[in-house]
Amino acid sequence: MRYAIITTDGELAHHHHHHDGEPDWDTLVGHEGKARVHLPGLAVAGWVNDVGLLRPDRYPRNVTGSCVLIALGAKIQPYAGPVVFTGWDPAARGMTEIRPLPQPVETLDTVHGDVLKALAGQVPRDLSPSWAEQMREIADHVRTAPTPGITIRAVKLR
Repeated sequence: MRYAIITTDGELAHHHHHHDGEPDWDTLVGHEGKARVHLPGLAVAGWVNDVGLLRPDRYPRNVTGSCVLIALGAKIQPYAGPVVFTGWDPAARGMTEIRPLPQPVETLDTVHGDVLKALAGQVPRDLSPSWAEQMREIADHVRTAPTPGITIRAVKLR
C-alpha cells in the first residue's frame, strides 16, 4: 500500500508496502490511535495521532505537516506528530475507505515544496505573496495556539 508521511522535522517521504493491508498505524502515528483529517473534495486523507496534541513531549507539533494539511483544505488548527497521507474512497461499501495513495502524487509534493518555500520567506512558483504570508501566519498559529478542544467541565458533587 502506498502512503506518504511528513515527519515533525518537515521531511516528506513516500512509502510503498508490498502487502495489501493498511500501514502499521502504531509505528506511523503512535499506539494511542489514529484520527482522520478531512480533506474536502480530495481522494486523499490525512492521519495524525488521536491524542497527539495532549502529549507534546511525545508528539511535537508538526508545523510543516499542519501547513500542508491546511493548504489541502483541512481545518486550521495545530496537528501534532507525524502526518500520514493515504488514498481515501468515501464511497467504499462495507470495507475500509482507506486506499493506497493515488499515483502520481505530484500534488502532495508540490504543496509540500510550496509550504517549505513560504516558511523560508520565499514566494513559491506562481503563487501570490499573500499565500506565502498566510502560510507563515498559519505556521505561527500552529506553533503558539493553545491545545484545541480541551474543555474542563465543572463536576457538581452532591
